[in-house]
Amino acid sequence: MVSRLLFIIFMLAWAATLFSQRYHVDRTAIGKLKDSRLSELSGIIGASFDSTLFWVHNDSGDSARIFLVDANARLKAVYYLEGVHIVDTEDITMFREQGRTFLVLGDIGDNRGVRQHIYLYIFEEPHCEAGKEIVEIPAQQIRKVTMRYEDRPRDAEALFADPMDRRLYLVSKRDFRAGLYPIELSSLTDGDFLILRRACDLPMTFVTAADMSADGAGLLIKNLTQVFFWQRRTGQPLLDLLGQQPVVLPYHPEPQGEAICFGRQNSVFYTISERPLGLDAYLYRYKIVPLD
Repeated sequence: MVSRLLFIIFMLAWAATLFSQRYHVDRTAIGKLKDSRLSELSGIIGASFDSTLFWVHNDSGDSARIFLVDANARLKAVYYLEGVHIVDTEDITMFREQGRTFLVLGDIGDNRGVRQHIYLYIFEEPHCEAGKEIVEIPAQQIRKVTMRYEDRPRDAEALFADPMDRRLYLVSKRDFRAGLYPIELSSLTDGDFLILRRACDLPMTFVTAADMSADGAGLLIKNLTQVFFWQRRTGQPLLDLLGQQPVVLPYHPEPQGEAICFGRQNSVFYTISERPLGLDAYLYRYKIVPLD
């Protein structure tokens, strides 16, 4: 165990030397997690209807639910997914389809590498209803997609949607070089079964979160200690983008930081973390500032 940990630390440090930093990042703690239900947050995405609200969720051990929190990390409402049994949700993303916004909850975690199947749950983004703190999303409004890897089970904690090519992408965690797995959005219906095939390797390991900006022009991938940032040209294929050297943004590791998302502007992103051993956790806002 010690040798494995030392190897991981070495790999993370080695990866940091590959990339240059061309940006300064201003970090501000804008809210402290206080509600006991927000104990193991593993995913975050900004609400499409209000720039001051965020969808978040816990990871393994929680029920099938998502939370709506404000920019001060205060819990506004809890949304339960009727009829859904969760194993280990690790990330949340969103996409637009025919003028409607949908959330995708990724039950994709597999710490021991034993799950034969993992799942996506897709449902229309709820709206915040005044006076309603507990809401149930009906089972008939939830699409369940079952997936398995082409070769073997593996752990994953990162999921993002690309509005340019209309695909979801899953990023593996524990591989020596993280793997990227595309999922076609155009054909996802309830009850689908998909085989996940690796599209490319990424030059990092222990990936814990990812997000793409709403316009597809920015991509963030984070691991335990770093945040990687790509800027995309109009019409540039994703695999071409990922073939470029990313920028490592200045980042202060959180107690167990496993969640990241863009703000409304591509120069802003947010992180939030679990609360291991009762440590304080915060919602952080980051402003990316190019260096002169």
